[in-house]
Amino acid sequence: MTIKDVAREAGVSTATISRVLNNSGYVSNDVKQQVLEVIRKFNYQPNAIARSLKQEKSRSIGIVLPDMTNPYFMKIARTIQQRCFQEGYHLLFIDTEENPEKEREALDFLIEKRIEALILAGTGSNRDQIQAISDSGIHVILFDRRFSNLNLDTVTEDNIYATKSAIEYLLEKMHVRIGIIHGPQTISTARERRQGAIIGLEEAGISLSSDLMIEGDYTRESGIKAIQHFCQLPERPTAIFSANNEMTFGIYLGLQELGISLDSVEVVSFGDLEFSSLFQHKLSVIMQNPQELGGTIGDLLIRRLNGNDDAKENRILMPRLVPSR
Repeated sequence: MTIKDVAREAGVSTATISRVLNNSGYVSNDVKQQVLEVIRKFNYQPNAIARSLKQEKSRSIGIVLPDMTNPYFMKIARTIQQRCFQEGYHLLFIDTEENPEKEREALDFLIEKRIEALILAGTGSNRDQIQAISDSGIHVILFDRRFSNLNLDTVTEDNIYATKSAIEYLLEKMHVRIGIIHGPQTISTARERRQGAIIGLEEAGISLSSDLMIEGDYTRESGIKAIQHFCQLPERPTAIFSANNEMTFGIYLGLQELGISLDSVEVVSFGDLEFSSLFQHKLSVIMQNPQELGGTIGDLLIRRLNGNDDAKENRILMPRLVPSR
């Protein structure tokens, strides 16, 4: 059923139907009730695509995540979604699986869907495409990860300071041989966390041996491979810093597969594990706050959508270290 059919059945013009649907302009109560009765009777559903083309607004937001299985990103996304729903916006979620090509295709797809804003935790690639999206008038907010030389709204965490504090904590507990599992260096968070670890060790006068630094890919599998490597060394590390929660999960899975006690090594994880409260192992956590981060993104997004074009913002939140029990 089209809007013309509804108008014909209600005995009014299509303009009147449009005013009722959009709650704009004057329509008498009697006519409004007459139109609504016809809409209910025939279960009329407006064509959302046609309406967005006419109004030049889709009321949709694209959000691109690197890993939807990671609870950290999903908590952020849910908080953003709750904020957007309050304002009548809906989110289109896409998981790139940390794949730059999938990210490029995701961005193309979202532009075709006429999103009004893009929220992105990027792979570190597709810089020119992201800049072009912003230049086209679509609001872009980067979160968790930043791009240098892109003047865009950004909401991140202080990765360098938090990681440096984690290394200092392990040194205070008399650990000298510390293994480092960092993420792919194409991603800003991975570079910053690696940098923070190196600064913490260098300030203590400790030079990091190459066999104690492993690059993972922010997955459990890379955590398993890293702990297998460390356990094969003639002198194992007594403590490990892991640059994200999924790799930390992999560390414990790897220890279990090797038949090694989970208490045999002290671990500091950047990001909490869903099950960490259920066991008493030597796990300390750089506790992130995905709800705060998501709320900050949501508020900034709504301000932009409501026409606030102030200078781009760079919000930096501070995670906190929670020592093991």
